[in-house]
Amino acid sequence: MHDEMMDLMDASNEIQETLGRSYNVPDDIDEEQLMGELDALEADMDFESNSVPSYLQPDKETDLDSELNLPAAPSGHATIPANRQQEDELGLPTVPHASIPPGQEGEVGLPRIQ
Repeated sequence: MHDEMMDLMDASNEIQETLGRSYNVPDDIDEEQLMGELDALEADMDFESNSVPSYLQPDKETDLDSELNLPAAPSGHATIPANRQQEDELGLPTVPHASIPPGQEGEVGLPRIQ
């Protein structure tokens, strides 16, 4: 317990020394000059973040649609067949549930194999 207390005291002293350090910041700092530098840094960062690297820019030299000669996409509504299977909430076809007559279940609720 004594060793743990000594470790805690050493850590506390190290923190106090770090917080009490002087970083040689002069007292006569012009805040307007600092704000100007900050604004310039922000402008540089905005410029860098808004510019897109050349490898990410779209290629304007080729028109792939005209090269592939694809037909136009159909418009309007498609007809739905009458015997279409029902869909669940995700748009997937529902699975029909089998009904097992009472007394035909196996040990774990599965049909017996005879």
